[in-house]
Amino acid sequence: MELANTAFYEALERGDFDGVSDLWLDAADLADAETYAGTPDTGGDAGTIPEAAIVPVPLPDADTGGPDDAEGPESGSDGPAISCVHPGWPVLTGRGEVLRSYALIMANTEYIQFFLTDLKVSVAGDTALVTCTENILSGGPAPQDSEELGPLVGQLVVATNVFRRTPDGWKLWSHHASPVLAESGDEEGDETPS
Repeated sequence: MELANTAFYEALERGDFDGVSDLWLDAADLADAETYAGTPDTGGDAGTIPEAAIVPVPLPDADTGGPDDAEGPESGSDGPAISCVHPGWPVLTGRGEVLRSYALIMANTEYIQFFLTDLKVSVAGDTALVTCTENILSGGPAPQDSEELGPLVGQLVVATNVFRRTPDGWKLWSHHASPVLAESGDEEGDETPS
């Protein structure tokens, strides 16, 4: 599971669009699955969900779309209802929209490197949740008439990646990344009422 998460970030660093694309769910990954019902944790904790309380949810189908596919089959569904939120972007839904966003990012980023910290993995049946902090170092295009990279910029982002087990291994179902706001250094208690 951790290998799939690492492979995702490594493909982004290389600018490997095909590699990124292969790591996202598509209709073929779920073609044989009719329903998804998470496997409850049977560790006996008070917070576990009784098996009878789990309701199967229909999965999207390559021909008919699914409950989360607002466009429906008439518009040519592009696979399961995958989703992605990049820092500062709206929610992107559907394979086409998500993959277009990565193509745009790769086309406009000359250099990017991820240093992942605070990595936590939780697996429940065929679904895995990965949370981590993305310590990102990136550089834009070179200044005009120069072969050097543009200025390097660091950014701290927290991310949640949801994976689903498929016959071909773990594939991304959802990615959500949010920037971590830098502390200003001013403490709230230093304010004096006027």
